[in-house]
This record gives sequence, C-alpha cells and structure tokens, in this order.
Amino acid sequence: MKAIIMAGGEGKRLRPLTETHPKPLLPIDGVPAIRRILRLLQKHGIQEAAVTTGYLADKLERHLGSEAEGVTLTYFREKTPLGTAGGVAAARDYLSDAPFLVISGDAVCRCDLSAAIRAREEQQAMALLILTRVASPGEFGVVLLDETNRITGFSEKPSLSGTYSDTVNTGIYVLSPSIFEEIPSGIPYDFGRDLFPKLLSQGKPLAGMIDTNTWFDIGDTTSYRNANLDASGGQTVIGQSCLVPSEGIVRSVICDYCRIGDNCRITDSILAEGVTVGRNTVLGEGCVIGAYSVIGDNVVLAANTVLPSYSRIPDGTRLRSDRHTIRQTEAASLLSGSGLICPLRDMTTTLAITIGRALAAASHYGRIGLLHDGSTAADRAVSALLRGMNGTGAETLLLGEGFEAAASHAAIANKLTLALFVGTEKEHLRIALFDEVGLYPKRDFERALLLHLSEEQELPKESPHRASAIHTVEDDYLPMVIQGRCPLEGLRFRLTTDNAASACLTQAMLKLGGTVGPGGLRLAVSRSGFLLSMEQDGFVADDWHIKALLLRYLIRDRVSLPSLTPTALLDLCHSRYTLYSHCPTGQDEDTARRMTATHPALQHAAVAAVELAGLIVASGQSLRELSGRLPSFAVGLSAFDTTAKHRLGILPHLGFPAGDGVIATYASGNVRIIPSRRGFRLIAEAVSSENAEELLSLSRKEIERLIAEHS
Repeated sequence: MKAIIMAGGEGKRLRPLTETHPKPLLPIDGVPAIRRILRLLQKHGIQEAAVTTGYLADKLERHLGSEAEGVTLTYFREKTPLGTAGGVAAARDYLSDAPFLVISGDAVCRCDLSAAIRAREEQQAMALLILTRVASPGEFGVVLLDETNRITGFSEKPSLSGTYSDTVNTGIYVLSPSIFEEIPSGIPYDFGRDLFPKLLSQGKPLAGMIDTNTWFDIGDTTSYRNANLDASGGQTVIGQSCLVPSEGIVRSVICDYCRIGDNCRITDSILAEGVTVGRNTVLGEGCVIGAYSVIGDNVVLAANTVLPSYSRIPDGTRLRSDRHTIRQTEAASLLSGSGLICPLRDMTTTLAITIGRALAAASHYGRIGLLHDGSTAADRAVSALLRGMNGTGAETLLLGEGFEAAASHAAIANKLTLALFVGTEKEHLRIALFDEVGLYPKRDFERALLLHLSEEQELPKESPHRASAIHTVEDDYLPMVIQGRCPLEGLRFRLTTDNAASACLTQAMLKLGGTVGPGGLRLAVSRSGFLLSMEQDGFVADDWHIKALLLRYLIRDRVSLPSLTPTALLDLCHSRYTLYSHCPTGQDEDTARRMTATHPALQHAAVAAVELAGLIVASGQSLRELSGRLPSFAVGLSAFDTTAKHRLGILPHLGFPAGDGVIATYASGNVRIIPSRRGFRLIAEAVSSENAEELLSLSRKEIERLIAEHS
C-alpha cells in the first residue's frame, strides 16, 4: 500500500513559527512532525509515499530528499490550492489502482494504521476514517457511527449548537481507488467539507474506526506546545545546540540554537530556532518568539506577546502587548449563542479594540453597523470597537440606541455586511451579531472571527472611514413595524414589560390608532425584541402560539422557519416551509436564510404584535377564540449544566441530529437537546404543558444516567 502525505498548508495559525518553516518541519520534541509520520508509515509496512507540497515546498523537499525514515518519496507540488481531496486527486496516476492511505504531514499521532487498513477491507468501504474523541470538536469534522461502525452523520467544523458528538475526523483515511470517480478535477475540493457529506447523502459505504492512541492536530501554537509537552512527558523541550540555564524555564518549547541568559523566567512559551534572550529577562505565559529574534537583558514581555521572526528588543524594555491578539482558547471562550460575551471587568479597551479589528477582518472589511443599549459600558465598548475597525478599510455606521431586533433589521435595511448590538446583561457585556440577512452569521464567519482574534492580520491600506450615524429605531425599525399594517382603532392595550423594545411597540400601536388603557390586550416583549407573549381576558398565548396564529390566519405563502420550530407549526404550513439552523456550516441553507426577511412577523415581536392585534380588531374575535382553531401543543424549556467532556460525550446517545442539537423522541412528544456554553438547552414539545414538563424531567434523568455511565 502507498500513502499520500498532505503537506502543502501555510499554517497561518502557527505564525510566527511558520514564517521560516513549513508546518510539517516544525519539531516535536526535537523531531520534525513529518518525520514522525514517516516513521509511523514504515512501522506499519508502508514504504512508498507521495507528498503534496505548496508553502515553502523547496525547503520541505530538500530536507526529506527522495527517501526518509525508510520511505521512498515522490513529490506533487500544487501551483494553486486544490483543497485536501483535490490535492490527493492530482496524485491519482502515482497510486495505480489500489487502496491507499491519506495522512496529514503535521499530525502527531500513534494511530494503528494496520487496524484501519484491515477494517476498510472487511467493511468494503469506499472510505474508512480514523476517528478520535476530543473535548472541543468545533475545529474538526464531527462524525456519528452506528453499531456496525458505519458513518451515519458528518458535519465539518460545526458551531456549538450544531455539534452532536465528541467523535471527530483525524484527517487520516484509508480510501478505495473508486473514490477518484467522486472528486471533480481541477477545482478546489475538500474531503470534509465536500466529499464525505456528498458520499453520505448518496448512501455510499463510509466506515469509521475510533483510535484511542495519541493524536494531536498542531493547528495553532497552543496545540503545538501541548504536542511537544506530551512527547516529552510534560518536561520543557530543549532543542539541539542550545545554551539555557538549569532553572527558570517551565513547560516551554525551546527550539534549536537558542541562547538564554541566567536568571530568566520563561513559562508556557515557545522560542523558535536561533532566539537569543539576555539575562534577568521575564517572558509572560504564552509568549511566542519568532526565529532569530534577539531579546536584551532585563526585559519583561507581557503574557501572550507574539514577536515576528528577526525581532529586536533592547535592554530594559517593558513590553506590553500592543499587538491586539488573544489566545485561540480564550477567543473561543468569548463565543455565546448569539455572538460574543465577556465579563464587564475583563472587557478592557485593548480587548474591545481587538474584537473590533477581528470583526472587520472576518467580515472582509465590509459595511458594519453598531447599535447599543444606552448603558455607559456599552457606549464605551462601541467607541473602542470603532477604534479597532478604523483604518481597516471597513465602513462603519453608528445606529444609535435600541435593541437586538432593531440591529437585525438594520442589517437588511442598510445593506450591512455585519450588524452589532452591544449591551450589558448581569455584569457581562454582550455583542450580538447579525449578517446581511439579519441572522446570526454562518460558521465560516465564526471561524474567521476566532482566527482573526488570535492572529495578527495584514490590514488593507485604505484610509480610515469616519463613522456615519443614523437613528435606526426611529428611521428604519418603527416604519417597518407599522408600514402596511391594519388600523387598530378601538383596541386598548398595555405593555407589561419595560424596555426599549416595549417602548417601540407602544409607539407603533399608538401610531396605528390603538390606545393605552386597562382591560384590553396585555403584551410582554423580551429585551431582545424577538419574543412576545399576549394576554386577553385571562387567556395567554406564548411566542410559539403567536407564531402559530400568524401561520394559521395571516401567512399563506412559503415561509422559512428555524430548525427548532415545533412540529405543530410545521403541520400548519402544509409543507410550505423550509428550515434553517442557527449557525450553518454549508451553502445549502442560504435560500432559507434569505427568505426570513419575507415575513418579519415571524422574526420580530413588534411586527407579530401589530399583525395579531390587527387580526383581533378585523375579525372581532378574541385571542381565545382565534386560538381555539390551533392544534393543541405546548413547549417547555429547561437547562442542564455540565462539563464539555460530558456534554458532547453523551449527546449521540440522547437522540438523532436535527439541525441544532439532537432530538429525543418519546411516546408523548419530543425533546430537542442543544449543546450550550454551560451544558444543554432542553426544548420539549408535547400536547400539554404537563406532558412537556414530564418530558423535560425524563430527559434530565437520561442525561444524568449517561453522565454516570461515562464518568
């Protein structure tokens, strides 16, 4: 059997380490990563391999030559990136007509390749994927297996809400030569994003094998340092021809030819080759120093400082990290279900500037609008976010004060690439994000944001834009709420909530002819402006029942609904619906996402309120009478806090994937279980509220049982 080693990636998240070396040549405890791969191939009887190269190809090819570690090598250099599958397809003639193995040149692993080769043959699979379990699967392809080890689900680098397992694709495959018939030639094509989902949808035989041996993907500097520490048994790694003191260096990676003076303190850091550090110098935790940099005596570098190759730091320097980056793990911890969240005490000006610049880069320096809740903390954050965006080439638009739903609509009304709502909530600062269709952005944006938060980026050279300003609630949102709506003369109403979204709805209903007073329609609007409840004469309709009324009486054409919509609402649509998930990974949901703007009443509480109030006035029927023609259903909500390990380890055993999270089915209804930052969100649907609560209780007990089994 032959192998193909994919070694052409640029390794952007590993800069500055990859400024002078291709990623496969980075040393792991003194041995280049690709040489460890070649030793693994040779151990399992594979003596011929093709290497696909690209970035710094000459350096990699010169280092390995035509034979290394007992494996004969042939090179295929990509002139333009073809993706993982496209790059492998370029070597088709080399492979003849026999099964072959694909492995990444920067993976650090001890996987049992022989067992994988046998398993593919036994299952007669077109592809066998070697799998492993990880605590944070969002940067990998998440995989579901059945009891026969056939793959039943595959999602490439999903968002948290779309993650349904802790079992992930390692990027190591045993493939049948028939796989080439499924890969288009000459265009970029990826195994995880394109090929495997297509094969799965076609019912082609895909198999998986979970390997419990060591596996690291050295995709960023943190994982690179962890791989080194694992290989060294947790001890600091010191390369060849180094001069370092016997004390003061802890859990760090010191590459070849480094010189470190006496009385230094270096912790959890990486020094690329040829770095010189003077005496009495302190490097804060998480520093990464590029090759051949020189740091003088008595220098103090702040934690997480990253210096490019050939940097020069004079004696006595106290260097604060003015490079607006944070660790990738810290960046990921900022993500919430609707955007970014950070304790107010931690939201420094520097961090807000960092976020602003990263948001501009992730949105490709497009047109960005910022709206805030009027609090002092949010106003300050907006100023700092603008500082980060200024000079990047992004055009910024100040949207004034308001609420989340207004920011969502502003994205559409003002043709924004990205709209932000900045607000405070329980000692936290929240930044809600909306893309050009007014929904939370897709996973590609989310991943780009994390990348730009944790890496220094080259910024465009355009001159800075000054922020324009409008009052979006008055100028855009309120007109959208009342335009074309039925008059409300004779309707008495009262808002039972006190927030900006409620104030906007009050203004809209007054403009339509309604009057504020007791004994009429009572409305409650969430702070976000997305959720609504109504009460009339003691009868209450929650947000889902209000949407059901809209679909029953007012909306007749095709609609787009979130994937967590209760089935009772879908039945009302009579197949006139299409579904979208919270943070999709591919292009399949683009049409559904664009369609959401067609019916703002299904998105915005204020529009739903005036539409339904108009129906009550026009029909002469009460809320209770209108609701009498709805199917009987109830929705129950709950949360279950647990650790990330337990959260994703048990999720595949709780239900089947369904857009966001999984669905567990019971005789009396179903429960959608969605991963969250703290554990799970549980959404039960049943014929009554009592049954919904019973289903939530059953699900909590099942989660507790599975946690106990997996502990």
